[in-house]
Amino acid sequence: MREAAFPKPVAEVVATLADIFRHQGRAEVAELLESAHARFDEVDYDNWNGGTYTWALRLEVPVAVFASVEPRLSGIEKDIGSKLAYFSRSYPNDHLREVTVSPIAAGVSALGQRMAPSELDVRRLWAEGRFRLFLSHVSKHKAAVSELKDELALRGVAGFVAHEDIEPSLEWQVEIALALRSMHALAALITADFHASCWTDQEVGWAYGRGLLVLPVRLGTDPYGFPGKVQGVSGTLEQPAALAASLVKVLLVNPQTHGEMRRALVSAFAGATSFAMARAVCPHVVEVADFTEDEKELLRKACTENSQIARAYGVANAISTAFGSPRPAEEPQADDVPF
Repeated sequence: MREAAFPKPVAEVVATLADIFRHQGRAEVAELLESAHARFDEVDYDNWNGGTYTWALRLEVPVAVFASVEPRLSGIEKDIGSKLAYFSRSYPNDHLREVTVSPIAAGVSALGQRMAPSELDVRRLWAEGRFRLFLSHVSKHKAAVSELKDELALRGVAGFVAHEDIEPSLEWQVEIALALRSMHALAALITADFHASCWTDQEVGWAYGRGLLVLPVRLGTDPYGFPGKVQGVSGTLEQPAALAASLVKVLLVNPQTHGEMRRALVSAFAGATSFAMARAVCPHVVEVADFTEDEKELLRKACTENSQIARAYGVANAISTAFGSPRPAEEPQADDVPF
């Protein structure tokens, strides 16, 4: 009897499913899959034909995502399950027959730490409405990484830089663990001394354990281990704006992070607090092809309602060229006109 494991990695299966649903116009299901912590469970075995396995796909999603789909949950599980047949065809001894979607459970680990951060933790650690990117780095480069974090913030990404983002009164290991549990993805900033750190490899391993995107960033050194199999991004901490723009582009292209990054761009653009932010986020916004109609309307409205956008040279024109002009205000109905 072989060691039980489905022939394809669960992250690859889920990313493919998300891509299928997105191309079919099912954004809600695609984003559910992209937010999920996924695993395969063996639910049955038969020794026929050298061993036949039956698998279930377990999807744990954030509570907010689960609450939004709960009224339609059985139908969504059925729809996802129907697509799993595509994978089973290639593996006659492995059958994917079941899908379950459940909320990520809050609980306590053996060390007495919360397994899932509370909403209060998330609001404390991350800027609201932003993509949450853990910046794994060696502390000696903290000043340069902080500059990268500032450039990412202009583009809708909240970067977590350990020690800088931790309040002095809080246990730093607990805070880092909370950030690792609530991040959307991890960027491994691979400097020559990255592997010598006691923490960086553990942070990368945590992200892989959650099934999240690990984005290796070559800073003069090639990645190793699992990140070494991914092309990643090349750059330098001496040019933080260019590196931040490259990271955002990858987050938009990758199907596992596209949904969260897309929503973060809308939030960052609509809430731009400076001309610099409006100009930095605009080139990424106009490259997105799958904004919903509501998101497009938010972008258009921001061009007239947010002075930092309206007065930033060329920004409003770029948005109107890509998505059209804001809808004119509706004329009051005759019954609404006061006498």
